[in-house]
Amino acid sequence: MTNVIGIILLVVGIVGLFLGYQESRSAREKTASLFLGRYTQKTLVLLIGGAVAALFGLILLL
Repeated sequence: MTNVIGIILLVVGIVGLFLGYQESRSAREKTASLFLGRYTQKTLVLLIGGAVAALFGLILLL
């Protein structure tokens, strides 16, 4: 059961990282970083959340 949860978290984390990366390269994100000097909250949630989910998934698989 732990392996299944680990695989699910790993896949969700990788998808979140991928979507966060795509979002960070969008025109809207580049405009926001020009004015704010940082990523938007949505992009940060996708990148950080994806990394944390992938890390926990990997830990559960080991």
